[in-house]
Amino acid sequence: MRLPRVNELFEDRNLATFMLVFMSVQFIFIEGMTISIPKVAFMAIMPVVFLVKFPYPTKALLYGFAYLLVTMMMCEINGSISRYSTFIYTALFLFTFTVYYNLVWIKECFTLRYFLNLVKWVILGYTICLVLQQGCILVGIRNFPLINLVGGSYYAFNHLNTLAIEPSHAARIMTVFFYAFLKCTEYANGQPMSIKELYQEYKWVIISFIYFMIFIGSGTAMVGLAVISLYFVKRKYAFFILLAGFLFYIMSPYIDYEPYNRAVATLNAAMTGDTEEVIKADHSASSRVNIIIDTFTKTDLADSQTWIGHGMDAERDSSINMAIYDYGMISYLTKIAFFITCCFTSVFSLETLMFVLLFGMNIGNVAYGWAALMAFTTLKYFRRISE
Repeated sequence: MRLPRVNELFEDRNLATFMLVFMSVQFIFIEGMTISIPKVAFMAIMPVVFLVKFPYPTKALLYGFAYLLVTMMMCEINGSISRYSTFIYTALFLFTFTVYYNLVWIKECFTLRYFLNLVKWVILGYTICLVLQQGCILVGIRNFPLINLVGGSYYAFNHLNTLAIEPSHAARIMTVFFYAFLKCTEYANGQPMSIKELYQEYKWVIISFIYFMIFIGSGTAMVGLAVISLYFVKRKYAFFILLAGFLFYIMSPYIDYEPYNRAVATLNAAMTGDTEEVIKADHSASSRVNIIIDTFTKTDLADSQTWIGHGMDAERDSSINMAIYDYGMISYLTKIAFFITCCFTSVFSLETLMFVLLFGMNIGNVAYGWAALMAFTTLKYFRRISE
């Protein structure tokens, strides 16, 4: 088999494919658990790629860097920028996203069928990795770097990281990619496919997704399943879906499945509005749930500091969204305008709901979050051309 030449790797479709997949996974034995040097090196060449392929401003560039400049201005108003490295890192993500956006929207590098197959193989890849890791755990192997198994202390048959840093990251990216899969089948068929039709045509994708979300061992996966289930809600089925949800809820004390139990406990605690109770219910989930609670209950729109921010790395006594607390509502609204314009198909969409429930109303300098934005903007593109 002939290996691709370097210049072939930078052909439009190959580059966009590599970007989406590379940002969606993290091979810990190569990239580490925090900032990935290989990803930083790759993103560092994106400004050059942008200038070569798109030597003119585009929508993603204008909106993205408008957000970045406004955020930097808010920091200066509050004193000064204490860490320019943070904004340089953000700029790299913005350039990377912009190149991907332009490849999809301007170069039209993806066909619907190709992108459908791409997301399908990412879903299958995550699940195959999970199964291989589970096999290793069963025979007592806890360190096998080639399948991203690196001796984590939390490893168990139903609690593994697969192709991500940790189970919750994997659950988020899997939810996004399965949603992308569903929307692609919808656009390809001109209307949403029923569960029966999906199973008949894409049996292994459906089985892989459900198996993955059950056995990844993350409460975030339960939230992801709930969001995905909303895709299938139709008016004539609404009563039965609500009834099923209610029955699952009241039967939760009798269901012995830890991720589900943690998700229900977190929901019960969240409904009280007490962030300490949420922490007791699920310490991991509380880092996202409490952001939502505190942002909606403790953000004072009458306070000028809310609009301009409190400054970079400001001390806080609550879990208000960092993008709002540090950099201000003006910066945050500019960021949301960027996401709505370039990524989300509409304000009231499942993409927005995932942004709130799965990503805590913010996409920071994390690769899998930007991979989700890449998937969303591709769906937005296919929705436009299918109308």
